[in-house]
Amino acid sequence: MKIIQILSLAAAVLVLGACSKHEKQAVSIPPTPAQLTKAVSKEIRTYLDTLGTTSSLSSVNIVPQVSGQIIEVRFKQGDIVKKGDVLAVIDKRPYEAAVMQAEGNLTQAKAQLKIDQLNVERNKTLAAGGYVDKQTYDSMVAKVEVDKGVIETCTGVLDNAKINLDWCEIKAPTDGKVGLYNINAGNVVSAGTSVITTIEFVDSLFVDFVIPSQYLYDAMALMKKNGGFLDVKVTYIEDNLRDRFREAKVKIVLNKIRYETGTAVLRGELDNSDHLFWPDQPVRVVVYMSEPRQGVLIPEVAFQTNNAGPYVYTATPFKGGVLIVKQVQVKRGQLYDKNLMHVEGVNAGEYIVERVSQLRLQAGPFVYMADKNGHVIGADGKVITTAEGMQKFMADTAKICDALRAEMMKKPAQAQQKQGAAQQPAAKAQSAGKEQPAPTAAK
Repeated sequence: MKIIQILSLAAAVLVLGACSKHEKQAVSIPPTPAQLTKAVSKEIRTYLDTLGTTSSLSSVNIVPQVSGQIIEVRFKQGDIVKKGDVLAVIDKRPYEAAVMQAEGNLTQAKAQLKIDQLNVERNKTLAAGGYVDKQTYDSMVAKVEVDKGVIETCTGVLDNAKINLDWCEIKAPTDGKVGLYNINAGNVVSAGTSVITTIEFVDSLFVDFVIPSQYLYDAMALMKKNGGFLDVKVTYIEDNLRDRFREAKVKIVLNKIRYETGTAVLRGELDNSDHLFWPDQPVRVVVYMSEPRQGVLIPEVAFQTNNAGPYVYTATPFKGGVLIVKQVQVKRGQLYDKNLMHVEGVNAGEYIVERVSQLRLQAGPFVYMADKNGHVIGADGKVITTAEGMQKFMADTAKICDALRAEMMKKPAQAQQKQGAAQQPAAKAQSAGKEQPAPTAAK
């Protein structure tokens, strides 16, 4: 703005300097420099702006299921692992011995069963002939059933020993990213208590956020209309990183309102295959609360306020690089990307004044275009780069503005003349009425 004012003042000096050569010539005032932009039409949606936190779909503490000494760690801190990858190994020797012992006990039980079954077969005919008493024979039959039970017990013990042996290799239960070492090789771990590391599934994330409870009904109505989900936009919380975003779908609403804060908790799920976000990261969440529609957007900086409310300056091209500005009362909407704000009261394609000196506009609502660096933009839309070109542009536009001011001054004068001409007959009639003699009474 300072550059624009300096250049415009310099241009004015040039014009005034040129005019000073002719003492009888009236002083010309060039138009005011202004940064202009066009109102654009874009697809917009009503939204709620809130904060949230990401979390992994699966977060697992890696805890050994058997006790023993860690003899090997096979992962690196921060590695991406797949389900079934071996992360660490516990000394297997005690568990291998337990398997061998269980296998031996099972073999013995099976042999005993075979012996007892043969004994039953041998005594079956004798028992039928009365040569073996019934109680003795029944005991033999029962012993076979006991042997079968012993085999089942030994089988279970063997299976359990094999499971314990398999647990000596600590495997990843899910895909994800491992954390730091909590226990190094050589340490002794206890079953169910020692946490070796953690795995976070980061290819997909939950995002948890809150909205005011008074908007929950509208959000759920829109979810129902959309087939059970709500669209949200998740971005970095930092203002300068808002271009890092991901769309997400909300399908989960907590079953109660948080009484202390008067908010409802919602949970969405987003794809994170490129690892743009990380678990437990604070994020900004934009919750879309309406269907898409077309809206007119202009820069937020263009808005100003008076007693009647917000207004903007619109600019209409006249000729020779001169534009005529007009103050328009408008209605402000929500702010969108790139600091563009929804506005009602102007049309897409209209020139909107972003920056201008309101003090200089008192000399007339006439402006010329300048870029953000203060360079003058000519009637052809190109930057004027030479002093001669700038002097000619300022002189020409000053003449145009002088003509516009003269035209503007004529209108009030003509209106005043018409008003005076309309009042003259009435004044004459009133004057004539005063001069007429009063009537005399009849004799």
